[in-house]
Amino acid sequence: MLKITGIDAIAISIPLPKPIADAVRVITHRDHLIVTIHTSGGPSGLGFTLGYDGSQAMVSLVDQIYRPILMGADAFDTERLWAEMFRQSIQAGRRGAALRAISAIDIALWDIRGKAAGLPVMELLGVHSRKLRCYATGGYYRGGQSLDDLVRETSAVVEKGFTALKLKVGGLSAREDAARIGAVRRALGDEVEILLDANGGWKSAPEAISAMDRLEEFNPFWIEEPVRADNLTAMAKIAAAIRTPVATGELEATRWAFAQLLDQRAAEILQPDVTVVGGVSEWLKVAHMAAAFDVPVAPHYNWDFHSQLCAATPNAIFVEYFLAESGVKMFDHVLANPMKPTGGYLEPRTAPGFGIELIPEEIARYRVA
Repeated sequence: MLKITGIDAIAISIPLPKPIADAVRVITHRDHLIVTIHTSGGPSGLGFTLGYDGSQAMVSLVDQIYRPILMGADAFDTERLWAEMFRQSIQAGRRGAALRAISAIDIALWDIRGKAAGLPVMELLGVHSRKLRCYATGGYYRGGQSLDDLVRETSAVVEKGFTALKLKVGGLSAREDAARIGAVRRALGDEVEILLDANGGWKSAPEAISAMDRLEEFNPFWIEEPVRADNLTAMAKIAAAIRTPVATGELEATRWAFAQLLDQRAAEILQPDVTVVGGVSEWLKVAHMAAAFDVPVAPHYNWDFHSQLCAATPNAIFVEYFLAESGVKMFDHVLANPMKPTGGYLEPRTAPGFGIELIPEEIARYRVA
């Protein structure tokens, strides 16, 4: 038994070098909840999640609801603790901030499990592949950016060895988006996979289908979140009407939400985010459920965790990655050992647990009082 003796929850906020935008929001900073769980005579575990201005609310959830459940419990009792945290916070939120906080806690518990065993998480689960294909996310809407600027941005990604990249759509007219994607396709050729992400920006199935009528000319690998994530009926209509696979799931939490996606045939590719879905315990349930239907998974964001999980997941097809120069994902600023892909592929860390090391001075710099 590894008795839980303490839980630290803090919020940090890291500003972006320049504002960026997707189809539905302007992003100026990245907020995170960071959870550290301590055990008696054993290792500590680390977990974090993206906050979207809700990190301080998640700190309160940890302090007020989850701490009493965790204190004194066995850190290895992840399934029991997950079920109790979910049950006790169901009035506070069956999705969103509550599940993100549970996710960070569950990740920290799995980090403890790996450290106690002296193994990386992937080896606890059973390794399938130690070399994982990445796609680089970019192509955000940036003020004053020309088509030539966008082509230069994406060409630089390919020059680093990536064979797949993701671009934003849905924030401009279909004609303007087609001009952007067409310019990239012509510059990069047919050997590079272009993934599209609308971030739920199209307002209806007809609008999304009409936009894809233009964009399918450029042979996209998938269209991600064509409409708002909650509108599964519209998502299913789109999936049935277009030839491009629909991908979604970055905002979904729990196995039950993903079961609905599969049941309604609303997506051909699932994108569970371990920091959103409910942690490692829930992510594995989703990935295995998808495997039972031969549905691929391509998790959203957070390669520090997803590289370990995808290494143990035969139906994982991609790990998402953000280049530092894109100025989008900022958590590497507080890491002592950020991960770097080689030739468009990422190799998971081999240190016990998730192997993540923070820089205390940088955490203090960005900490929200």
